[in-house]
Amino acid sequence: MKPKVILRNCQEYDPDQITGIISEGLEDLGVQPQGRTLVKPNTVIAHPRYFPHAFTRPEFLDGLLTALKQHGEEMSELVVGERCGITIPTRYAFHGAGYYPVLRRHRARAVYFDEEPQVEVQLESPPALRSFIYVPRPIVEYNFLVNAPKFKAHPWTKVTFALKNYIGIQDDKHRLIDHDYMLEAKIVDLQQVISPGFIAIDGIIGGQKTMLTPTPFPLGLVVMGVNPVATDVVCTHVVGLDPRDVEHIRLASERGLGPLSLDEIEIVGDLTLEQAQARAQGFELTLDRVEEIFNGPRSNVTTYAGPPPDPDRCDYCWGGCPGALFEAMQIIQAMQPGVYHEVRPLHVLFGDCRGKRVEAAPDERVLVMGDCTMFEGDICGREVNISSLYVPRERKDPRRAKSGDLLAKILKFIRLLVRHSGKQVFRVSGCPVSVAEFVLSIATLGRTKNPYLDGEIFVRFTYFYIIFNVVRFFRVTLGGLFRR
Repeated sequence: MKPKVILRNCQEYDPDQITGIISEGLEDLGVQPQGRTLVKPNTVIAHPRYFPHAFTRPEFLDGLLTALKQHGEEMSELVVGERCGITIPTRYAFHGAGYYPVLRRHRARAVYFDEEPQVEVQLESPPALRSFIYVPRPIVEYNFLVNAPKFKAHPWTKVTFALKNYIGIQDDKHRLIDHDYMLEAKIVDLQQVISPGFIAIDGIIGGQKTMLTPTPFPLGLVVMGVNPVATDVVCTHVVGLDPRDVEHIRLASERGLGPLSLDEIEIVGDLTLEQAQARAQGFELTLDRVEEIFNGPRSNVTTYAGPPPDPDRCDYCWGGCPGALFEAMQIIQAMQPGVYHEVRPLHVLFGDCRGKRVEAAPDERVLVMGDCTMFEGDICGREVNISSLYVPRERKDPRRAKSGDLLAKILKFIRLLVRHSGKQVFRVSGCPVSVAEFVLSIATLGRTKNPYLDGEIFVRFTYFYIIFNVVRFFRVTLGGLFRR
């Protein structure tokens, strides 16, 4: 049978209307939630002022939970689980997204994947990058997964729909493993952990260009399905993309997870694909190399991007450090709109930059970002040799992954500041360097606003950060000792 994808018209964030649409979608797809049911939204970052369009909206979640309860006679539990991005406690993101009133109204429990013990799950390797992967325990304990992503563009993977939303099931220290030029293969590996029982995509207001600070685009769509590949294929066609040009969708199809051709998908609903495509006319995607984004008169940041360690496979690390720089600048721009030309001049190197000429003035800092970055040449009359610190993928052991805690990143950055005191060249290790570390580097060396110290963020962020660490200590650290 052809997998079915439903396109429904929904112009407003009206929970009652969303409930009706999703309820009809569940019936049409013949889906009934059962057992321990986990809803996974996209809450990568959320703030009502600075990041209002990056996450699955609370009204959408409200309508979805109501519909699930109406059809959930066989449900024993209903929870909403997520791990947000850029080293922010998920509790803080849920607050910024406005989820807590919704959860209380439905008596649904929140599960924060960054506060849960991580368990090892075996993968079929090859073709997976590794023979196992770590995910939070609730992911493997729940019986029925509801995937509720936001309809967005993505600067590293072109788009983020159902398949890409799985990145949010890992905590920081495991999420960054293989989050490099093989990111799209990792996305497909994660599909082996748990299959969605139902997919409902919030496309009422879509997000253009970036994932953290997207430009809103009124699409008026709710997209539903069960097969994530088929659902993503329809969504890519809505925005005028060939799904074969989105690597994680193509790879997922090649592994037998779903069809790439529209001829093999049944599209139903009160909108045709052509009508949805007409609505999406002008929807902007972003897949530009950092040199195209930064280098030029509009920016005081100059970038130099060489190939990653496997140049035969690709000549640019789309899922790694270059994209993290762009997202970090977008975060700061949300609070300092003129940051691109107000930042102190910086020169940023990625990958194999041997042979490139870095034309930095004596008072301009040079940032060497990432383990694989290499450079040999003259900078301000001084010979500089930067060697690679890259550890091959097969030698990286996820069992020894270190914490991605923000305090640890801040302490690491302070040590780097002391070590590089008085030096022009500043090196930050990591594969990849996280968005949080880019934010710290730009804010300190470029003398821009630091989002972590923003008046609207600092106090409440600190409050949730303390709770996160206390809970994690008891659930993960002490719990792990008892389990031993």
